Amino acid sequence: MAKCGKQLDTPLGIFGGTFDPIHNGHIFPTLEAAKITSINKIALTPCFIPSHKNAATASSQQRLRMVKEVCKDYPVFYPEPLDINRNKPTYSVDTLSELRAKFPNTPLCFFIGTDSLISIFKWHKWQNLFELCHFVVCIRNGEAVYNQVGSAEDQLMLNNLLQQRQVQDPINLHKALAGHIYMANTSPLNISSSVIRRMLSTNQSVEKLVPTSVNQYLRQHKLYQQGSKL
Repeated sequence: MAKCGKQLDTPLGIFGGTFDPIHNGHIFPTLEAAKITSINKIALTPCFIPSHKNAATASSQQRLRMVKEVCKDYPVFYPEPLDINRNKPTYSVDTLSELRAKFPNTPLCFFIGTDSLISIFKWHKWQNLFELCHFVVCIRNGEAVYNQVGSAEDQLMLNNLLQQRQVQDPINLHKALAGHIYMANTSPLNISSSVIRRMLSTNQSVEKLVPTSVNQYLRQHKLYQQGSKL
């Protein structure tokens, strides 16, 4: 585990995604996990999407604007445009490396879902990630992760990873710069951005699925509606 001899700063959370659009299914499990782990500041980091790939989705700047609206409503979040500012596709290891250089004495806690944990072995330079951050997994109602893993080989790899890295007490995330996995038992919210986009394309209301400020932005700019220019 990556440890430090001197007193560490308060941990910083990182939560990244396409956020196309950002919705309550992103926000509330992360807030719940942050409370469980006593993490009081989280960087919301929208991914960059090349212009030739986002013909049917909101632009990088529109997605960043929606993230900023969320941060106004929930002060635990702040907008982190690192990925968008690079103006090119990048990997999580790039973002985390930049944040580690910026915050050398701060434990970094990367918030992910169980689907991301299961597929972590496919991430670019995944082994390096544990030298840069902890992982806080928003696990839905204590579901069994192993039930979702495909092959026996993947199950073995995940089992070995958790044996090496998992901690039961979130205080461990505050005592080392990186290297741990913590399973935060959060409430499920089955909401997807693709469903929201589809609903908006047929002029259905999504006010119960997104924060009020995001809903207002979506309506004002007619994002994802048929015939709109994104």
